[in-house]
Amino acid sequence: MRLIYKIKTDFTILLLTLAIIITSCKKDNDPEGPEPGTPEATTNQVALFGQKWARLAGSVNANNNRTLVYFEYGPSNSYGFTISADPDTLTDNTSTSVSAVVSGLIPGKTYNYRVKAVTASETVYGNDLTFKTSDTIKNVIVFNPGLTYGNVTDIDGNKYKTIQIGVQTWMAENLNAVTFSDGTAIPFVRESTAWAGLSTPGYCWYNYDSISYGGLYNWYVVSSTANGGKNVCPAGWHIPSDAEWETMVTYLGGGESAGGKLKETGTTHWVSTSPATTNETGFTAIPAGYRYFAGSFNSIKRYGYWWSSTGSSTSDAYCRNMNYGYNSVEKTSSSKKSGLSVRCIKD
Repeated sequence: MRLIYKIKTDFTILLLTLAIIITSCKKDNDPEGPEPGTPEATTNQVALFGQKWARLAGSVNANNNRTLVYFEYGPSNSYGFTISADPDTLTDNTSTSVSAVVSGLIPGKTYNYRVKAVTASETVYGNDLTFKTSDTIKNVIVFNPGLTYGNVTDIDGNKYKTIQIGVQTWMAENLNAVTFSDGTAIPFVRESTAWAGLSTPGYCWYNYDSISYGGLYNWYVVSSTANGGKNVCPAGWHIPSDAEWETMVTYLGGGESAGGKLKETGTTHWVSTSPATTNETGFTAIPAGYRYFAGSFNSIKRYGYWWSSTGSSTSDAYCRNMNYGYNSVEKTSSSKKSGLSVRCIKD
């Protein structure tokens, strides 16, 4: 019995000794993880910009250090504005591209910018670079020279021709406002995933820079019931209801032929037109295409879509469209998330 007990005891001691050795070796061989280092930040040249917006770009390597990423920008190298980058937090040891879309800029103006990487213990800045926003685009719309137009100015200073059609007075150009009439900025939304997720106001331009065609707005911009009572049109003007669109189309003889009386002549904006396209009303419809509710762009120079303020369901709203191949005006509905053109009508 004593021999068996001794053997068991010796075996237990051996196992414990091996366990200690294995554990010790594992601790000696297991790395504790790389030591966090100082982030590296590089500002890259702006490749996408317009009159009033730009997509800032850069790259950051966090060097295994939790890093918050921002851009600083402004009219001088004192900057004055800061915006979170996308992505806004990095932790790995890889150079990662970062970006941010800024809006509300001044056309034709030079801006400084740089990327900024912030850890718990230090801040690292990228190199200072500059970009210049696009100059104001001159009006190249072909209006009807035989008619007398009025004019109206929005809160951003954009001037629009206006025209009377029957008892109504309409804008003769697509809206290009980036601010509600109360001074609240309309969010510029570039990324497709962000656009698709909106249930609040947002706008853009076709492929982000077709400003001469006017803005593309989701329905939450144009509906005062959806945006808290805001008005995107100039003071004294509003978004036409479905009934107001119908009043104009009926006055022009119905939807089958009204398009030819409303569309701009020639091929400055339309890919093609027919002899029945006269623009005799002066409305001067141009085809800005549309932004699909999922974020992609379609049909510029071929189709124009214009919102009404009237919803058709919980998810859709009525609009009017015209296309290059026909002289009709079609009443249809579109997802409230879609980006369509806007024409305002006088109160």
